[in-house]
Amino acid sequence: MNSDTDAFKDIRISCVELSRTAFLPTESFDANSLTLLACLKKVEEKLSSYEDDSLTPKFADYVFVPIASLLKQPSLGESQTEYVLLIISHLLRICWSSNGKFPKQLAEQLFPLVTFLISSDKENLKLGSRSDEFKFAGCLVLYQFFSSIKSQQYHDEFFSTSGFNLLPTLGHSITILLKILEQSPQNNELQLKVLASLEILFQDIISDGEMLSFILPGNVSVFSKILTKPGRQIHYKVCVRTLEVLGKLLVLVYDDFSLQVQINKLTDIRELGNMDFKSEQDQPFSFNDPIVLSQKDGETNEKTHRDTSWLRATSGQIKIALEAFIPKLLTRNNDAINEALAMFVSSLLVRCEKSLHNCEHVFVSTLVNLQRDTMFILPSHLDRLKAVLNEDLHNLSDIIRFDRAGKLSALAFAMNSLHKNEGKDIVVSQMVKHLFDSVNESIEPPNLINDKEKIIEQSGQITTTVNFQKLICKNEVVVLPRLSKDMSLNLQKFGRHMGSLLSEKNVLNDTVMDLISGQVDSPRTQKIVAVWLSSSFLKGVVNPPKQEDDYLRFQLSVIDSGSMVEEACLTLLEFCSELSQDISMEIEGKGIKRNDEFAICTILSSIETICSLMKNDFQPELIDYIYIVIDGLASPSEGIRHSSQSCALTIAETLYHGSVPDMILSNVDYLVEAISSRLNSGMTERVSNILMVICQLAGYETIESFKDVIETIFKLLDYYHGYSDLCLQFFQLFEVIILEMKKKYINDDEMILKIADQHVSHSTFSPWGMTNFEQVLSILDKEARAKDDTMDENDVGFSKEDNGSSNFQEYFDSRLREPDSDDEEEGELEGENSDNDADEWTSPIPRDSYKILLQILSYGERLLTHPSKRLRVQILLVMRLIFHLLATQHNLLIREVASTWDSITQCLICTDYSIVQPACLCVEQMIRYSGDFVSKRFIELWQKLCKDSFILKELRLDPTVHNNGEKNGGPTKEVPASN
Repeated sequence: MNSDTDAFKDIRISCVELSRTAFLPTESFDANSLTLLACLKKVEEKLSSYEDDSLTPKFADYVFVPIASLLKQPSLGESQTEYVLLIISHLLRICWSSNGKFPKQLAEQLFPLVTFLISSDKENLKLGSRSDEFKFAGCLVLYQFFSSIKSQQYHDEFFSTSGFNLLPTLGHSITILLKILEQSPQNNELQLKVLASLEILFQDIISDGEMLSFILPGNVSVFSKILTKPGRQIHYKVCVRTLEVLGKLLVLVYDDFSLQVQINKLTDIRELGNMDFKSEQDQPFSFNDPIVLSQKDGETNEKTHRDTSWLRATSGQIKIALEAFIPKLLTRNNDAINEALAMFVSSLLVRCEKSLHNCEHVFVSTLVNLQRDTMFILPSHLDRLKAVLNEDLHNLSDIIRFDRAGKLSALAFAMNSLHKNEGKDIVVSQMVKHLFDSVNESIEPPNLINDKEKIIEQSGQITTTVNFQKLICKNEVVVLPRLSKDMSLNLQKFGRHMGSLLSEKNVLNDTVMDLISGQVDSPRTQKIVAVWLSSSFLKGVVNPPKQEDDYLRFQLSVIDSGSMVEEACLTLLEFCSELSQDISMEIEGKGIKRNDEFAICTILSSIETICSLMKNDFQPELIDYIYIVIDGLASPSEGIRHSSQSCALTIAETLYHGSVPDMILSNVDYLVEAISSRLNSGMTERVSNILMVICQLAGYETIESFKDVIETIFKLLDYYHGYSDLCLQFFQLFEVIILEMKKKYINDDEMILKIADQHVSHSTFSPWGMTNFEQVLSILDKEARAKDDTMDENDVGFSKEDNGSSNFQEYFDSRLREPDSDDEEEGELEGENSDNDADEWTSPIPRDSYKILLQILSYGERLLTHPSKRLRVQILLVMRLIFHLLATQHNLLIREVASTWDSITQCLICTDYSIVQPACLCVEQMIRYSGDFVSKRFIELWQKLCKDSFILKELRLDPTVHNNGEKNGGPTKEVPASN
């Protein structure tokens, strides 16, 4: 509406209709009349469409005429009263909101009226049963009333100059708002409107701490109840606004400047006699506690409410309230609430530092837990900050045990604040001791818990498979026993932060050395914890915490960081070496337990950290620790292998341009020495796995350096051939050696075939790649079928007269009369020829490497009678690979075939198929590369198989029956086994 005239025209009819009902005689008036309700709704609907402050007070006077008449009636229904309140709120908004439009006298008359309409009883008993719509109308009218008063010139003296006339109504209005706030937890809009009304009242109208001190307790009580309710009941926006209103109220009441508070610290016990001292209600008196006195006491004859006694009593209650709701708000972990809480606490620390000195610990602790100090207040409260830090340090074990990662960040925040504002390093040094004790206590299991359970070990074939490409993250945190990975990670970050601070103070060297040297005679758990923490401290120098972390606001200059802590690094390395040796000797033959796994992973992580820190200076030290790294790569523990891979990669990238093979080859002499030393000491358990890993990573070149170690292994096979697990590991190593040898010297199989081709038989007994019984019969019967084809179709049998079987026998006899290497004379001749050709070396494999193959074959043949099935299978697999390479020097091959034939073929008649299969594959290789050399032996083998092979028996085939009835190429006849 542009003018009152237009508004009058618009609302006139509605007001006339309302007046007809409003002016009815008392005896004819119905308080719950629906007609009245409809008329009120029409007027309210018209008023709601008008803009704020768009009309003059005259318009309000016109509209208020029927309303005034209604208010003279003895009673009004709830819905009718609700719309009356809404109409008054609209009149306040559009007619009485700007300066000069709302006369003080009218305001004094209207305030008790609207308060009474909202709640007629002082205890507000009926208000609780009212609908949310009614409560909102009542809250809205009070909000509009306070907003209109705020715009008037008399706003600051409205309640003071009126004497005590309005104070009861003021108190009643506040209790109404607090009642609505407390009883409407699910109506966020209503609660926010209540808080907005109280904010205007406290800050813009009363703004007098003395007057507000009277209504303070009730407000604090309700606000505290609101803030302690769970998040599912109270919306975070309500919490934020409550903190804002409560903070403004407390600042107004406890402002140091308005109270003129001073703090007298006792220096002598005799001073107590000169003071009117009373201990604070909520805490016992301590000589060092400051005593608060108000300078207003006794200065004037005017009676003041806020004196020293009041201050001591109410500040204690404030502290109780703060301790009740602040922890609840912290657990909600809401950014908006945290920001509001930080502002709440900061404003009280700035404005009420003296009057609320007893709450200083709560305020400082809150800022520490929030990790926020946007107003930079903490530097002026260092003593209290130390007290908070010490308190948390004594609870550090519980913080770790109960996985309270946020508390660790808060500790780091407090420590950083002290570090920046105090030159002493005592706090950080104390923190190191507390941290060590707490971590050690947290991971040390109680007596009832068995912490020595073994890990699930993986087989040697799996553990020797190293794939650096699958390593996702290097130098991951080593998870502490009995703690979660997240907690371990947070502890490591905390340690990094401490290391950065120690480095800034140039005491990191001394701290690490003291920590390590103090655990020389301690149990292993404490030693490992010292290593874990020292490594974490050093990580703070290698990789300083990121600046964007909440509590990491320091600037660390890392210039030649390795030289800064070189002494600490060397001390830690030496300590790790001793620990590693002790653990290796302890777990030899016993398996790896959880604590062992944690210890070894920690040692490897420490070596990796030191390498990253010392960089090229680590090169001379590597020779003493390379074995620890390689040993970890062959560990049956997946966790140890992962840590070892990460460490190996870091060393390779730092010193060898990222090449792990170069790292191994450059240090192969030291590895040989370490492995030889362990073999000589009887520590044989995982030597083969370590050699497998070395060979796989760096190739066959490393084996050439391990010739003495290989010879030692052959001797061990002589001494310990009865130990199946040890022998199995050795032959698994031999398999890797053979494969790497082939990879280096044999480009492809065609090379071997070309060498062996001249010795391969092209007779009717070839090819030798037969895989089933029918193929054998088909080849052996080839000649007989050719003759049978010329016979009469009805003649299906062999007889002596038909020369069937005799010709077949003669055929074999003629073949056997041909020169065969199995004849003694031919054997001698072949031996002579071998001697003559010995000097002519045709194999691409060097003589020394070829000799290793012969030695492996010899030991394998002797162990084929071992009772261990797994060992025999592994030996046959190795032999099959060996014959493949021996074929490159044929004169030596046939000698080895002759010497091992009986042992290997004996496996063919074994009753265990898992042994028969690799034996068949091995014999196939022997035949393939030996040519006619084994023709007689094969015939004898076939006869032996026909007699003793369990496989042929299970197939129910009679190998003596040929394809006599299959002249037309029909299928082979099966003959039932005899009973």
